[in-house]
Amino acid sequence: MDKHFTASAVVLHPSRKILLLNHKKLGVWLGPGGHVENETPDACVLREVTEESGLDVKIIGEKKEELADFENDVQVLHQPYLVISARIADDHYHIDLIYTCVPLDSFELNPNEGESIEIGWFSRSDLDQLKLFQNYRKLLEQVFGNAVLWSQAFPLPCQVSN
Repeated sequence: MDKHFTASAVVLHPSRKILLLNHKKLGVWLGPGGHVENETPDACVLREVTEESGLDVKIIGEKKEELADFENDVQVLHQPYLVISARIADDHYHIDLIYTCVPLDSFELNPNEGESIEIGWFSRSDLDQLKLFQNYRKLLEQVFGNAVLWSQAFPLPCQVSN
């Protein structure tokens, strides 16, 4: 079976919420993401988040810049938070590189109508009311419980208006 590389995001909000979209085709809530299209996975996840939510984000997590070699056009990419392989519609697999991200300057959503039915910021307690893949629910529970990740994402207390 064919294997397609995808990149998706778990976008964090400082009020301990995560961005989720109600996926039109699948009928479940997921983070923004999509196919890697002649680009790096880092570039893909940034593009997909912007296309699907209107947010400009940055990837958080490990990136060993000291290993870059600009003279020879070698760049270092972010390490994904998780990599999974999932069978899709009985005809191919998605190898999904899942990144954690934070918005750069605004938390206001401006979704692309074609990608999802609904979009919003959700807390841990909201997950009980959402239709999620079981493994994705477990992933989100792990993210909500990862104090180190949240402190990396938002090292200083901040005021959030929305």
